[in-house]
Amino acid sequence: MDGNNDRSEGQQELGSSTTIHVVFGFLITLLLTLLQVNYQKSGNPFETHGAVMLLFIIVVFVYALALAGISQPTSNSSYLPILRRVCFISGAFACDLLLMILVPPFGWFILVLCIYMFLQLLFKSRQLILWYFEQTFQSIKRFTSQAFNILGGWFQNCIQSLHRATSRAFHRSSMLLPTHTEQQVVEIAVINA
Repeated sequence: MDGNNDRSEGQQELGSSTTIHVVFGFLITLLLTLLQVNYQKSGNPFETHGAVMLLFIIVVFVYALALAGISQPTSNSSYLPILRRVCFISGAFACDLLLMILVPPFGWFILVLCIYMFLQLLFKSRQLILWYFEQTFQSIKRFTSQAFNILGGWFQNCIQSLHRATSRAFHRSSMLLPTHTEQQVVEIAVINA
């Protein structure tokens, strides 16, 4: 029952944040349209503001990934608060990047707010972020340990096989003895000669 309650709370929070995502979608579309109108005769924003436009594309991609992450139903919801904040900050930052091109003073003001929210997110989520890094490090450590154990076992088997082969060779006579087939070939050659 408690698991269903957590899911319904997560869905309610997602539903309440849907309005924010609609607003971000509207603002981004509106600002891109204004950018297109502004640069219709005077050039290309990718030429004049290439770094800002590239950063805008990256931030919109992060926004889409975070939105997809919070939209998926899951039983492990420990990461959802961070994804919601990342989604909100990246949506605001995407709008801000377009504002920095259209209205630079207001864009810089919004940038300061986005940086403040990002730093606040890092500070509030530091324990969870550290826990994720620890889990990732433990997984990498476990994987490399298993890989080295497998490679060590394989190497040890190769050395033991090589050792057995050389010890057999030294225990036999130093001269190689012909096989049964080789002896038959020699006997046939002697009879035919």
